[in-house]
Amino acid sequence: MQSFPKHSSPQSFVIVTDTVNEKSIQPLGTITSLCEEFTDLCEEHEMNFYVTTFQKLISNELVGYKRNESGWFLTEVNSPSIIHNRIHSRKLERSKEFKQLSSALSNQNIPFFNARFLNKLEVFKSFIESPYLKPYVPYTEECISEDQLNSFLQKYQTVFIKPIHGSQGRNIFKVTKEKEHYRLQNSQNSDEEKQFETIHQLFQTIKPQLKRRTYIIQEGLPLIMKDHRLVDFRFLCHKNKFNKWEVTSTVARIGHPTQFVSNLARGGDLEKIDEFLSQYLPKKERIHFKKLLTELAIECCKCIDISFDGLFAEFGVDLAIDEQFNPWVIELNSKPSKDLQIVDPLHKIRPSTKAIFSLVQSYL
Repeated sequence: MQSFPKHSSPQSFVIVTDTVNEKSIQPLGTITSLCEEFTDLCEEHEMNFYVTTFQKLISNELVGYKRNESGWFLTEVNSPSIIHNRIHSRKLERSKEFKQLSSALSNQNIPFFNARFLNKLEVFKSFIESPYLKPYVPYTEECISEDQLNSFLQKYQTVFIKPIHGSQGRNIFKVTKEKEHYRLQNSQNSDEEKQFETIHQLFQTIKPQLKRRTYIIQEGLPLIMKDHRLVDFRFLCHKNKFNKWEVTSTVARIGHPTQFVSNLARGGDLEKIDEFLSQYLPKKERIHFKKLLTELAIECCKCIDISFDGLFAEFGVDLAIDEQFNPWVIELNSKPSKDLQIVDPLHKIRPSTKAIFSLVQSYL
C-alpha cells in the first residue's frame, strides 16, 4: 500500500467495508442507512464522505461510492483523512493484508477506527483483571476439556459455551444440570434439546465444534425474565470529542420465547429500558439504577479502550440483571449493530451517528 497524499481538499471521512452490491436495494448492506445519515451530515458541514471496500483501499484505488438522488455510484475520490472500519469479516481482519493496511494508516497518521473486532476471551480477561468490573462479570475460561466442563457443572447449574468470534447469538451451547441427566441446547435450534446421562457423553457431542474453533465456557446466571423470555440491555457508547466515553442510547432486548439468547437476529424484540424497569422500580429508584448501569457500561468501555492498541470510538455493551436485581456484564461489541435502536421518526439522523460524526470532526 503506497502513501496517500497528506493534504487533500476537502478532507474526506471514509467508511471501509467488505463488499458493495451495486444492484441491491441496500447496496451497502446493513450499514446503508448509516452511510445515508453520514452523507447528509457531511453535506451539511461541507465535508467529503464516501464508502470504499477493503480491496480498493489496499490496492490504492482512489475510487469510492457516493450517494445522489438516484442512489450510490462509483466515482473518483480524494485520499482518506479519517477512516471508520465497518468490515464485517473477522477472517479478513485476521489477514496479513489487513495488518499491513492498519500499519500503513498508522504510519501516515490517518485515524482508523473502530480498529478491529474483539474476541470474547480477550474481552473477559480484561474485565476480570479490572477490580471495578470483576464483581459484575460471570466467571469465564477458555473451553478446552471435559474435566473443565465437569468442574463448571459442579459449581453452576447452568453453563454457556460460546465461540470467541461469534456474533448475533449463533452457535452458543447451553448446558443445564438436572437431577438425573444433563440437558444440552444449541442456539441454532434452541427449541430442540438433547439429554445425556454423563458429562462424557455430552462432551463428545460438542467436542467436534471445539476442535474447529475456540470457545469460552461461562457461568450461567439466573437472569430476569419477562413472560418466560430472556431480557438484557444494550448500551450504545461513544467516545466524544473530549476523548471521554458516554452512553448515546439504551434499549432492552426481549428474547424470543423459544430462544435462550435475546439477539434480534434470533427473533428478539426491543423495548425502551425505562418502560421495562418501570415494571419493577418506582421512578426515583429507577433513575438511580439506570445510572448504575450507565456507569458500568462506561467503565467497560474505558477498560477495553486502555487494554488494547488501536482507536476505538464506539462500543455496544450488553448488560443484564439477575433475579435479585444485581447487574451483570454480558458482552462488549466493537462493531455494534445499527439495528438495535428504537428509531424516532421525528429525527432522521440517529444520536449514535451524530456522536461518531462529532468525534470525526474533532480529528479533522
